[in-house]
Amino acid sequence: MKCKIAGLALVFSAFSFGQTAISARSGMVHYTEGSVTLNDKPFTRKLTEFPQLKAGEDLRTEDGRAEILLSPGVFLRVAENSGIRMLNNSILETRLELIAGSALLELGDLAKEQSLEVTVGSRAVNFTRKGLFRLDFDPERLRVYDGSAIVPTPDGLVTVKEGRQAELAGVINPVKFDKEDTDSFYRWASRRSGYISMANVAAARRVHDSGSSFTSSSWVYNPLFGMFTYLPLSGSYRNPFGYSYYSPYSVMNAYYRPAPAIWNSGGLAGASSSMMGASAVRGMGGMQTGSMGRGSGTVSAGGSMAAPSAPSGGAVSSGGARSGGGGGASRGGGGHR
Repeated sequence: MKCKIAGLALVFSAFSFGQTAISARSGMVHYTEGSVTLNDKPFTRKLTEFPQLKAGEDLRTEDGRAEILLSPGVFLRVAENSGIRMLNNSILETRLELIAGSALLELGDLAKEQSLEVTVGSRAVNFTRKGLFRLDFDPERLRVYDGSAIVPTPDGLVTVKEGRQAELAGVINPVKFDKEDTDSFYRWASRRSGYISMANVAAARRVHDSGSSFTSSSWVYNPLFGMFTYLPLSGSYRNPFGYSYYSPYSVMNAYYRPAPAIWNSGGLAGASSSMMGASAVRGMGGMQTGSMGRGSGTVSAGGSMAAPSAPSGGAVSSGGARSGGGGGASRGGGGHR
């Protein structure tokens, strides 16, 4: 990834469709629900405004949850009764501290010149590869659902690989854990991932059709969903939850596929030259016409994607779309089920 660095205001507002957010800073507060505080003050995000966490600032949840966008392709989701502190919000050297509760880190893109570190208690954890990781404060623990993470110790570096967890307070001794044993927070994170993936297709298509240059992985705003989505620089990225993110150069693969051969009474015949349906969007979390695997939303025959039943700003209320969360049905993106 070629990382273009540019100045960025602390609050994003009045974004147009497909507008990118390329910043020298990491830590955009993208979504919150329930009781959340910023520096011990009640936090309420206004529509189309996405505050940036400054170095030294604390974000805490009570009965709520929060989603923070770090560098493009890196999502930090904070569970209820949890807290994080931003230590360094440089996009090249992002450092955070988990000060309470639990957080899930989804890492989909990280350039060689970038570093990402999260401190839990007295132990730092370094992330250099794509994957999905859970960090807990009490007990101090790292779980690796996908990828691998590195824990520096006085005796050297310890690598914690997929399917293993490590207690961070003492001697680092990775052991196996059941990746299928998840909770409501994990399933909520999966639903959030599904919504953002759905917003990707239309945003990538808009950038593709505009003909404008696209030179770095970016957060791109989709006003139909009231949220940012991730656009990789090239190809596509399928995340550990099973959802796909397309670049502007590969997004047409989500709309068109080679026509299948069909046998009829006259012999071998070809179907229409373009298709839109389950096969046309394979790899997008099991999307089919009318439904989307773990997320929600519809895809029409004309190739357009309909948003889930969510108000602008990315929040999904209790009356929102019905979606599964990696196991079991739930209402909306915010239900604690």
